[in-house]
Amino acid sequence: MFDEKLARHKKRKKRILTGILAIVGILAIAVTVFFTAYVADCQITGSKYGQEEEIENELFSTPMDQRFFYQFFRKLTHSQKQLNGVASYHMEFSPDLSVKVIVTENPIIGAVSWEHNRYYFDRYGYVMAKNIDVSSKVPVVDGSNFTNVSLYEQLGGVKSSLAEDILQLTQLLDDNEIAADSISYDEKMQAVIALGDVKVSLGSRDNMTDKIAELCAILDSGGLNGLKGTLHLENCGDGSTSSYIFDRE
Repeated sequence: MFDEKLARHKKRKKRILTGILAIVGILAIAVTVFFTAYVADCQITGSKYGQEEEIENELFSTPMDQRFFYQFFRKLTHSQKQLNGVASYHMEFSPDLSVKVIVTENPIIGAVSWEHNRYYFDRYGYVMAKNIDVSSKVPVVDGSNFTNVSLYEQLGGVKSSLAEDILQLTQLLDDNEIAADSISYDEKMQAVIALGDVKVSLGSRDNMTDKIAELCAILDSGGLNGLKGTLHLENCGDGSTSSYIFDRE
């Protein structure tokens, strides 16, 4: 009787040990596959501005990013990378270790004319495209104050505040659906936008939200229809009694 119990105990112990070894082996294989299975192929779709290669390079920029199951794990845990110029993206994984990435890009809200080229940027100042046709009208910024403008980089300028001023203004115009033709800045960083035959002098970045709100109200009322000249909004929002002055041409 004792020998039978001992034999059963040894068998049970052997089964437990075998099970543990099997689990460890499966885990070892899973970890090996996790760290060694690379993405075999990637297809980027949905890009309007020809950024496929840039998006792929950014998405798989590190050796770990290039692991197939690491990307799959990031999708499951909603911890995917934020990509420049991309509002959102969806990744589809195939058994052959290929990945399909469907992207929705940020809308273009402005352009910079620099060195005989036109560079288009999103609301975060990321330069998304160069010398393309865009479906919607965007203001073109005179880039004479810039030292460099590069595709797939953040907008930058001579003065550290220049890019910030441009982004603030273009975002406000976009948010208020004001289709300006162009934006220019003088040496004192005073902004002027063109709306057909009307130039709007906005002055410095101070009270810019109030200035654009005033401009929006004037446009909605039809106050500039048929006019040609300069609308002065430099003092709008500073507490002065007269918000604006219009100089006819």
